[in-house]
Amino acid sequence: MDESSENSGTNELEALDYLRGVKSSTCLLLPTTPSPTPLDFKHPLSEEMSGPFLTLNDDPNMVNIQADVAGDSSSSGDSNSVVQDPVSAQLINNISMLDYQTLSKNGDLIMGQTEDCKLNGNHIANNRKLPSFVNWNWNVIRKVLLWIVCSCLVACLGAIIALVVTIPKECNPNLPWYQGKVFYEVFPASFKDSNHDGIGDLKGLIIKLDYIQELGASAIRLNNIYAAQKYPDQYYNITSLVEIDRSLGVLKDFKELAAEIHKRNMSIILDVPVISLAKPLSSTGNFTETLLVSDEIGKRYVDPTSAALIFWKKLGVDGFYLKGLERFVDELDFGRTLQIWKQLIANKILIASESALDKAKDDSLNVLLSRIDLIDIHLDLQEGINGLKRHIDKVIGGILWGKPHYPWVHWNIGSVENERISAKNDNNTLALTALEFVLPGTVSIFYGDEIGLGGLENVEGDFHEHKDVHNLAQMSFSDGEKPAGGILPWNGKSAVDPNYNFLKVIKEMTKVRLNTPTIYLNAIYKEGSVQKNIELRKMEGNLVVIERWFPRRNTCVFVGNFGNSSITTDLSSMFYGGTVIAGTNVSLVGQVLYFEQVTFPANSAIVLKLEK
Repeated sequence: MDESSENSGTNELEALDYLRGVKSSTCLLLPTTPSPTPLDFKHPLSEEMSGPFLTLNDDPNMVNIQADVAGDSSSSGDSNSVVQDPVSAQLINNISMLDYQTLSKNGDLIMGQTEDCKLNGNHIANNRKLPSFVNWNWNVIRKVLLWIVCSCLVACLGAIIALVVTIPKECNPNLPWYQGKVFYEVFPASFKDSNHDGIGDLKGLIIKLDYIQELGASAIRLNNIYAAQKYPDQYYNITSLVEIDRSLGVLKDFKELAAEIHKRNMSIILDVPVISLAKPLSSTGNFTETLLVSDEIGKRYVDPTSAALIFWKKLGVDGFYLKGLERFVDELDFGRTLQIWKQLIANKILIASESALDKAKDDSLNVLLSRIDLIDIHLDLQEGINGLKRHIDKVIGGILWGKPHYPWVHWNIGSVENERISAKNDNNTLALTALEFVLPGTVSIFYGDEIGLGGLENVEGDFHEHKDVHNLAQMSFSDGEKPAGGILPWNGKSAVDPNYNFLKVIKEMTKVRLNTPTIYLNAIYKEGSVQKNIELRKMEGNLVVIERWFPRRNTCVFVGNFGNSSITTDLSSMFYGGTVIAGTNVSLVGQVLYFEQVTFPANSAIVLKLEK
């Protein structure tokens, strides 16, 4: 055997081993792909080639590999150069044109016939079945998946739209119902008469609930509805804390009143005179013990005040003003009693006076600060403007701002126990109301103050007969209705004619207050500490300037002139200017006011919002 033959055999084996290393299937992937032309490879040094080589395409442009190789071989005479680079490149190029389907595990080249390959049915390669998922109906699966994806996208889009639509326009702190709100205090016998006997009653109060709601009140506080001797002249001579005076109505009327108040999303608060502290059951007493049997805590106590709290709580009362609590702060059972009462009323609230706060000491003070929800503070001008400033400074600089859980302030400028504002400050009723409405905490309106109602007119010098009801003139409404049955001897005509123009101002002030966290929030709470958000600016004369602020909110400024003459001053060193949002002169609302040489009319007040 010559050298050429040996080289030819060696090259054939090398080419065969090369092709055996490539595992592929001639099974077509797509039915529309044309089958490749069978390729016939021949060794360039042999005339006929047997073996697993594929025949090259009969391309008219292709040069006869065998002839070229033979010519090259004969000319070169070098047996080691029989396989040249162009031939190898052609061989690899043709192999890369094949459609590979699968590779066998043993390394042999899989040579399948096109008729053995099925696109719709069982795919077979070397008599082996392919996985069953190949035969699934992928057209339907793709459609289902597309529908699911589109549905998810539509659902996400709908959720985003719903979130945008329902997102609150304002992000205000969520407070309990009694914090930062406006209360309306009513003496029912002087409010609205429904049965024409000359005395207001509970049914009359039900008729006027919409009127109270329109003022912006969140709660109604009822004074002295209990059975008493010579009611209402001597309403304080109570004979029972669990009975309604017949002139006001019956228990059914009270239940209806509570239901109607709650229906309007308002709360009801009741004044409860503190007759005694909680006493153990073994103590003797003349109060009905059966009222306490149904309550686990109350079973051990039989005092009138505890019984009254349990009784009215069950009838829907949301809070209690403990009248006269200051008389008991020095007793040993004071702290324990407050704890018991708070347990008896569960989630209801308790209100105490400023006097109780001032008199309580040591343990009694600690219990009061932890069990009382609101401390009632009365503001007046009896000590002049400077006295009013000192009082406000004392309160906001006192203990109530010591810890976050301490009681909030319940401000009032009129109540059943105090003289009407208009009695001595005829022209300052509206300005004082505006001042009250910018203070931190909860505020209260005494019935009639919203129209500047005065005290009783002294008729024929017999005022001493009405000394306990001197500030309880009959309420007058803007619709022109007169008190039915005429004016009773105990309840004379108001000494000051009502001013119904006040109503619009009061409603606007209430709206501004309830929608402005800078004003109604009592402090800034940060990392467990309490930081005040109010400052009473030191101003001379009758001018009062109060600044209110809160993080990420506009600062608000109150300016009130409580004198009888106008004041012109320059406040630009404190504030540049702001937009009027409320005031005694409603025509100024919305205007921009600059504080350089500004004039404030007598008995006027404005509230401005400064730019951030």
